[in-house]
Amino acid sequence: MRTCLLYIVIALVGSGLSKSASAQGVTANSLVGTWKLVSAKYGGEDSTLPQQFTTIKHFTPTHFMWVSFGEDGKVTRTAGGTYSFDGKRLEDTPMYGIGADFNVVSKTLQTYECRVVGKKLYQKGALSNGRSLEEVWELVEK
Repeated sequence: MRTCLLYIVIALVGSGLSKSASAQGVTANSLVGTWKLVSAKYGGEDSTLPQQFTTIKHFTPTHFMWVSFGEDGKVTRTAGGTYSFDGKRLEDTPMYGIGADFNVVSKTLQTYECRVVGKKLYQKGALSNGRSLEEVWELVEK
């Protein structure tokens, strides 16, 4: 009887974990990796940032970090913190960073429409100061 009860408990716990893991796979795990900024609009204007600097964004299952650097390898701006992604909406809170961009978003929840199509990540919304943002990122292959 105890053995039967044990198997039932294991089956119930296992099925709950399985659903949770598959739901997460559709959401946050689709962002996990390294992405390179390929185009951007800020305040409705095309940005030359992707041509002037290399900007990459790293996502783990729970945290993100982006960084821009020049040909000399010197970092010009960066930010990172925690995030959540439900498959349509990306919410992040930059907790550390440097540069004027970080000063705008520091420790403030940022919310964006976000979708992954193939190896491209499309992010659109407004920063906490109201400035619009549209970015296209490409997954970096090994």
